[in-house]
Amino acid sequence: MSSGAPYSSECRFHHTQGGISWTLIQAIPEQDETGRCSAYVGTNTDISRLKEAEEHLRESKMELQMILQDMQDTFYRTDEKGYLVRLSPSIEKLLGYAVTELLGKPVIRLCHDARDCRRLIALMKEEGGNIRDYEIRLQHQDGTVSWVAINAHYYRDAHDRIIGIEGTARDINNRKKIEAQMYKLSSALQQSADAAMISDPQGIIEYVNPAFEKMTGYHRDELIGKKTNIFKSGRQGSRFYRKLWQTILNGKVYREIFVNHRKDGSAYYEEKTITPLKDECGVITHFVATGKDVTSRVHKHKRLRFMAHHDVLTELPNRASFLGILKKSIDRASIHRRHVAVMFLDMDCFKDINDTLGHDAGDQVLKAYAHRLQGAVREVDVVARLGGDEFAILLDDMADVNNISRIAAKIISALSPPVVVDGREILLTVSIGISIFPEDGGDVQSLLKNADIAMYRAKDLGKNSFQFYSADLRAKALERMTMEGSLRQALENGEFLMHYQPQLNIQTNQIFGAEALLRWQHPELGLLSPGDFIPLLEESGLIAPVGEWVLEQVFSQTRSWHDSGFSSLRMAVNLSNRQFNDPEFIHTVERLIKITGVNPRMLELELTESAIMRNTRAANAALDCLDEMGVRFSIDDFGTGYSSLSYLKRFPIDTLKIDRVFVHDVTTNPDDAAIVSAIIGMAHNMHLHVIAEGVENPGQLDFLREHHCDAIQGYLFSQPLLPDSMTRLLREKFGQ
Repeated sequence: MSSGAPYSSECRFHHTQGGISWTLIQAIPEQDETGRCSAYVGTNTDISRLKEAEEHLRESKMELQMILQDMQDTFYRTDEKGYLVRLSPSIEKLLGYAVTELLGKPVIRLCHDARDCRRLIALMKEEGGNIRDYEIRLQHQDGTVSWVAINAHYYRDAHDRIIGIEGTARDINNRKKIEAQMYKLSSALQQSADAAMISDPQGIIEYVNPAFEKMTGYHRDELIGKKTNIFKSGRQGSRFYRKLWQTILNGKVYREIFVNHRKDGSAYYEEKTITPLKDECGVITHFVATGKDVTSRVHKHKRLRFMAHHDVLTELPNRASFLGILKKSIDRASIHRRHVAVMFLDMDCFKDINDTLGHDAGDQVLKAYAHRLQGAVREVDVVARLGGDEFAILLDDMADVNNISRIAAKIISALSPPVVVDGREILLTVSIGISIFPEDGGDVQSLLKNADIAMYRAKDLGKNSFQFYSADLRAKALERMTMEGSLRQALENGEFLMHYQPQLNIQTNQIFGAEALLRWQHPELGLLSPGDFIPLLEESGLIAPVGEWVLEQVFSQTRSWHDSGFSSLRMAVNLSNRQFNDPEFIHTVERLIKITGVNPRMLELELTESAIMRNTRAANAALDCLDEMGVRFSIDDFGTGYSSLSYLKRFPIDTLKIDRVFVHDVTTNPDDAAIVSAIIGMAHNMHLHVIAEGVENPGQLDFLREHHCDAIQGYLFSQPLLPDSMTRLLREKFGQ
């Protein structure tokens, strides 16, 4: 110790018993009269407890430092102004800063949004200075945002005054990322257009999204806690559901179209995928089912599949489907030694419906007849539409072929009542051909072809009847096919001839015109009249080129006779329905008139009633065009068609020709006499010229003259003549 200076020292003593004690020695110098230190006065104080307390405090500080050093959460403390005064080292891991970089800095600097800090302070006041797990965004040193959960409370002094805030901050970035991911997944499920359902392993529903509610009609509250079988429609059996559960319980994904029912009981088709969810041990905890309503797609697919095998208009099996069914029926009949009958049906004169009333009316008739056909046969039989107005019926598993005639008669009877279309009654008949397995053919094609041959025989015999196939019918069919083949070469080979039948004015007994008539000089069968080949021309489509050839021949011949001095001769030529309704017909007539130089006012085109009634607007326009050229028009075979007087007023018609069917018995049949007399009177009242066809005896001529008919044509005066013979007759009559 320094001389004269106070002395203080802490000394540690070891006791003999092994203990240690601490003593505080203090000494104060005393001075003599000269001021020099003469002695020291001191005290010894036991400070062992104080030293123990200091040691505990030191150890506590070290322990606290180690806790702060090792703790995952970050400890912080601020002063009353919000400046950081204490931080644990984990702040570097949390925000990337060293402790020394932040001490003394305002804590608000770390907030990503200062408003978050202000809300935290306000909330602490509301909560009495203590909050837990307050989530806040802090700014990381690298500029990114870190999510932190804050625990905070007021830090007070010994007098309970608030001198700052202290607490801990925990990194929750990973949790926030997971929550964001879960939110995305949850939002995706909630907003997904696909229906989603989650169930436990026992099939108890735990979750459904809005799309699922919309699809099923159930509210989620009605479904949570219910079994998934609440949607079963009963249309898929136990085998279907057994396979489903076997698949998903084995941890595999199951995909299939389910037929379920909605809350209102209506069925719907759902394309569903069921996925098992497993925990980290591989144990299935849930099933997630996602799906979409594919009802419209399934129905569309079924409709397309139906349409592939059925006729669109009548919904009857189509040709391909019928042939397949017939093949199976033949196979069964072969095994069981039974009969199978094929009926081939064709509507008589159905084309006139389309030509006169339009295709819409024709379609209505076909649908009505299809319905009647189905009602006229047994349930095991098959009615099909082969195309156009052709139908076929399969009479399956026939034990007694004698019943076939009865069924055919029943069909004809079922089709006989008129069909009403747009207030108009339409009467049609049907011709039926029948072939029988195995007698008339052992395969599909043979049976159908032979039934077709028999059907044509029924038409040839007057229609509205049925005929069974026989060997001689095949010969007739071959003859028909041969004739059609020859017909295709006839125009090229120059085998067509024009004949002309004079028309006589019975008041003046003068020839005023002629009707051009087509003949076919067949190389083997000789001269054929139109009735033998015109139907074949119509069916084969050859009527167009042959019709144009006829017009060119007639126009040229008429011009030749006019140039020879018979300038008053009027020439009539028949037109087929198809020819008149050809869009190019008007241009063809105009072109041929220019080429031949014939006077159009001396031409008369003969049309049937059905030709102009097919499409009255188009017919009217066509007739008006021809009328402007100067061409005249006549109605051929008047009285045998629709005989609607309205069209006589609407169209530019000049002449009515009374059909020979009425003229033939005009002297013996009062009904025919009345009809002819009425036609003549009506025509004259409408200022129309009247020609009677098929006049063959003087009695017919006298009747027509008595009733003031204007003209006649027929064998009584002259048969149809070749051009040279017609020229000689004209010279005789005109004195040349």
